[in-house]
Formats: sequence, structure tokens, C-alpha cells
Amino acid sequence: MFEGVSKAMDVLKRATVGLMAGLSLALTQVQEAAATECGEALLQQMDVGAIEYQLSWKGLALEGKRQIERLEDGNWLARNDSRLLFMGLEERSRFGFDQGGVRSIEYRYQRKGMSKKRDLRQQFGRDGQFRSISPRGDAEVSFEAPVYDLLNHQVQMQIDLACAPPRELYRYPVARRDKVDNFDYRRVAEESVQTPAGRFDAIRLERGDPKDFLDQVWFAPALNYAIVKLERLEDGEKAQLVLTRYPGQAAAGGSQ
Repeated sequence: MFEGVSKAMDVLKRATVGLMAGLSLALTQVQEAAATECGEALLQQMDVGAIEYQLSWKGLALEGKRQIERLEDGNWLARNDSRLLFMGLEERSRFGFDQGGVRSIEYRYQRKGMSKKRDLRQQFGRDGQFRSISPRGDAEVSFEAPVYDLLNHQVQMQIDLACAPPRELYRYPVARRDKVDNFDYRRVAEESVQTPAGRFDAIRLERGDPKDFLDQVWFAPALNYAIVKLERLEDGEKAQLVLTRYPGQAAAGGSQ
């Protein structure tokens, strides 16, 4: 009798384990579907026009614009442009959005009216490799997905802040010219930030160490988690990016 009970308990245990595994898989699939739906909706809300910024660095003040738009092939394009007289910076990231995450396709960084040494073009394949083309030398690098570029990892940050539970650390493997670096952002505080475009409640994340460099980024939930302020402190010098205007500003947004 006891042997029969033992066998029955073993069967029940295996069935319970199988049921829990099935429920866990189903829950994961539901969470992935919800994250994908939320991220897609957020990207569509971002596709409303350019956000304008002012970049201050070494006594210079550059006017900048950032924009995200959907392409005809269903992928997305993020733009980041800055101008000062004849000088300028152009940054482009073409990416897809699959299973709740950004998928890198192509990245370009180009200087105008300045040294071309840091110009960079990257192409990402589905085979786990990306290719970098640069005056400093070309490179082919293997990676494990996901991997982001210098621009679209900020888009993924917006999606994570909007669509996933809060966490203390946000890690993004970012493609550099000849390697992949982990960009680790710490969630520091929720605070009010004053900008030329108004005052916004924001989430502050930071990366780095003041002994080396420190990046601080403020994301405003009211603006689809767009960056409203960014500061970099390095070698005793500070570069700052602040929001000056956003689409639909007269109708909604922060308060002056």
C-alpha cells in the first residue's frame, strides 16, 4: 500500500512540476507580448516630430534636434543632429523592434566642419556579427543579442522605463568601433527638473564614477520618457544637454 502511495505521490509531483513549468512559460509569453505591445505603442507616440535641445560644451552652445520616425519597411529611424555655424554632428540609428526589444540594423555618426577621425558606420547582421567602418580602422565583431548602438540604447531605455517594472540597474551592451561595452545605468532618484521648455517630473539615471566620468540622464514620463536633461562630467569639464522645445508644447507638457 505504501509503495502505491509513493508512486502516486511521484506522479503528482511530476505533474505539478510540469504544470508549474507550463504556467511559467505562459506567464513569460504574456509578459513578452505585453512588453512588445507597450513598446510599439510608445514608439508610435514618439513619432510626432522633432524634440529640440541646447548642448553646452566648452563655452559653446549648439542647437540640437532628436527625432524618431517609422520607415516604409516597418523599421524605425532615430536621428540626432547638432549645429553651430558651419560645424555639425549627425547621428542616425536604423533599428527594428522585435519581441519587446530594439534590434540594431545600422548606425552612422558623422562630423561636419570638423575632423572626420571619429566618424563611424556600423552594420548589424542577424548572424551575430557587426561591421564597423571608420577612419581609425575597420573591424568585424561577434556579439550575443541584444546589442545596441550609441543612440538606440537610449530608445531601449525609454521603453524599459515605460514598459517594465522599475529596477536598480539597467544594463545595455553597446557596440563600439571594435568591441562591445556594457553601459550600466543606476536608477538614482525621481525629482523635478527645470528646463527652458518647462519643469518636469523626471527619473534620474546615472552611469560611471566621478573619479573617471559621470553621466546623468533625466527622463520625463509626461513626454513618453524622453530625455529632458543630460549631463556629462569628465576631467573637470561639464557638457550639458537640456530640452528647449517639444512637439505640442503649447497644448501640454511641463509648467513654466
